[in-house]
Amino acid sequence: MRISKKWLQDFVFLPDNVSSEKLGEDLTLKVVEVEEIINQASALEGIVVGKIKEIKKHEDADALSVCHVDIGEKNDVQIVCGGSNLKEGMTIAFGKVGAHVRWHGEGDLVELKPIKIRGVESHGMVCAADEIGLGDMFSKKDEKEILDISHIDAAPGTPLAEALGVDDTIIDVENKTMTHRPDLWGHYGIAREVAAMYRKKLKEYAPPSIKEGKQHTLHVDIKTPDVCRRASFVRVDGIEIGESPSWIKERLIAVGLRPINNIVDITNYVMYDLGQPMHAHDADKIEEGTLIIRYAKKDEPFETLDKKALKLSESMLVIADKKKAVALAGVMGGSASDIHDGTKSIILEAANFDATTVRKAAQACGLRTDASTRFEKTLDPNMTILALQKAVALIKECCKDAHVTSNIADTFKPNKKRDINLPMTFLRQKMGIEIEEKQVVNILEHLGFSVKAKRGTLFVTPPTWRATKDVTIREDLVEEVARMYGYDNIPTSLPNFAITPPPKNLLRDTVNNMKKIIAYECGYTEVYNYSFVSPELLKKVGESVDDHIELANPIAKDRPYVRRNLVPGLLENVEKNAHRFDKIKIFEIGKTFLKDEPGERADKNGNDLLPKQDTYLGFAFMDKENKVPFFEAANTVRAIAKRLQVEVTFKKMEIETLLVHPGRAADIYVKDVMVGRIAEVHPVVQEDMGIPHKTAIVQINVNTLITTITEESNYRPLPVYPVILRDIAFTVSQNVIHDDVVSTIVAIDPLITKVELFDVYEGEHVEDGQKSMAYHLEYRSDKRTLEAKEIDSVHEKVIKALETSYSAQIRA
Repeated sequence: MRISKKWLQDFVFLPDNVSSEKLGEDLTLKVVEVEEIINQASALEGIVVGKIKEIKKHEDADALSVCHVDIGEKNDVQIVCGGSNLKEGMTIAFGKVGAHVRWHGEGDLVELKPIKIRGVESHGMVCAADEIGLGDMFSKKDEKEILDISHIDAAPGTPLAEALGVDDTIIDVENKTMTHRPDLWGHYGIAREVAAMYRKKLKEYAPPSIKEGKQHTLHVDIKTPDVCRRASFVRVDGIEIGESPSWIKERLIAVGLRPINNIVDITNYVMYDLGQPMHAHDADKIEEGTLIIRYAKKDEPFETLDKKALKLSESMLVIADKKKAVALAGVMGGSASDIHDGTKSIILEAANFDATTVRKAAQACGLRTDASTRFEKTLDPNMTILALQKAVALIKECCKDAHVTSNIADTFKPNKKRDINLPMTFLRQKMGIEIEEKQVVNILEHLGFSVKAKRGTLFVTPPTWRATKDVTIREDLVEEVARMYGYDNIPTSLPNFAITPPPKNLLRDTVNNMKKIIAYECGYTEVYNYSFVSPELLKKVGESVDDHIELANPIAKDRPYVRRNLVPGLLENVEKNAHRFDKIKIFEIGKTFLKDEPGERADKNGNDLLPKQDTYLGFAFMDKENKVPFFEAANTVRAIAKRLQVEVTFKKMEIETLLVHPGRAADIYVKDVMVGRIAEVHPVVQEDMGIPHKTAIVQINVNTLITTITEESNYRPLPVYPVILRDIAFTVSQNVIHDDVVSTIVAIDPLITKVELFDVYEGEHVEDGQKSMAYHLEYRSDKRTLEAKEIDSVHEKVIKALETSYSAQIRA
């Protein structure tokens, strides 16, 4: 936000020893961060008031004139100019040699130099308004029109900035540093802080009271008192739409606004003066003089002042008459009641709206305005009448026939004032210094607080402009005292406290470990996918949009749903890359959003719950050379589990979906807890997505997995006796599950210490409906070296168990 130093001085006297730089430094240390100090006059350096003494036509150019201009120097200056409105005796803005201008108001700044134009010397330039940055202050009728300032009483040679009053100092404030301060969004609020900083008297904001009229009766009906604490309206007749006085335009330009017309400019002026947004409605467009504050109807049509057509939702607040919405409350007025050149009567509006309601409406509609920015900060409802009074006074100054013709329609129920007790011991302990009670009282009273002291405790009542949400607890008061005392005046000291390690975050640590294992040890590449999915992708993978949460205002219109698992995104990655690579190994760790399972509270004081948002590891594996990627993916799961010191088992998937291959899908268990799923993609889905090779997908719920992880590690000494390896290959039905086979083999004898699948084959030389499985078996004893006959005996038991349990046929 831009602050005018001249404007500030309307309310507080600044001592001579407080330079603009000093003011900016003090504001940064005690109030808000100042980004830049801008000297308005510097932009007009070298531009002075000139008076045209003589005009002659250029002998060699019909469109040019040769002028002699008095710029307050010993001799007049000759220039060549093509202005369409030049006349002798005209007072103009003259750019001296060395000044910087923008040719025809466009492009970069250009330094003026002596030049010959068609053989005639020219030493400077007669300027148009837009060539010296004054296009907003002075409008042009045609492209060649020169700035005529004959109405200005200024001698030739006077710096133009001084003559026009654009010699202000602008203080550019970083908005983010005052988002918590609703009282600082106008010059009066900043002036209040400046007065407190320098212990100067603050001029009271007391515009003339409004003498109510009786010709018209206004009514205000607040249907939503929970989100509109106050709404104030008054009607003014005798309006004449025109340009604002130059002093209003100068101030608006100084703070970065473009003057429009006197009524709009006045509402903007009051907003930057007091900090209270306002709006002016054409009174003739308001039905029956009744203003209603209500929620919008579902899909209610509304057109903004800038002709943007909207459909409103039931959560948005509007100002309406008995037939239509005339403003989107706190955001922007509507075209249904906009003022125009022929407007003769207006209704001024100053209201107080709920911050959250305004912010949500502004975001949903894609509208960010000066008004919504202020309402989002929770404004003081006591400002509405002051704003009306100030606006009416300015309108009467601009429109000689303007007069109030109605009552002031106002509805307001003030909150009860609440004291905050501040023990001096608490204050001193928090500030770390011994500060006198009298000094504390003086600081708080200069900031507008009411203070009563009793037995070492201050009972403090915040002023209305600080009581909306800003100052509510004693720590807030400590901050007020400390910043005005000066943080730079508080001696530095090293903190004295015990350092305790932060609690271990098992979820974060597990996620980091999983990333290292699957990337470094298993060779997978990490991907980051959006949390948003399209209905087309969900249809491809056999999921219903009804199971997904739909966003009201999606960032990408073609992806309106949030994911409930990682698989669609991973398969989309495979789909896009399958024709570039013969082998794809990718993984992602991210959150999912379950529509049917409640998660954390949306608001600590409310009952609304957010969707459950667990963290998942998902990965996909495709290899042109691997006809059964399921088992490769299963080995990756085992590798991760082994490094995390958990034991996984696979059980036939209880609920199969359209996405998974019916014979190659399993639930992943740790102990008796299901932590994830593994499957090959169904051939139909694979074909629909254009994936040329079989692909396996895995998804593991990390939140569930960490509940099974224990930090205790079981130690087992390294084996001292050798291991003996035997391989076994057999054919079984395609329905036989690998995990069941492993369980059967391991249960036969303790000498079998490891069973590892190394090949699965279907096709030539294997009967239809059958598959070949090949395993490495490790035999070892902790007590002795095994003999061949012992191993042969156990191996025979393995063969018989497989034949009995699975009708296996042992292959040579």
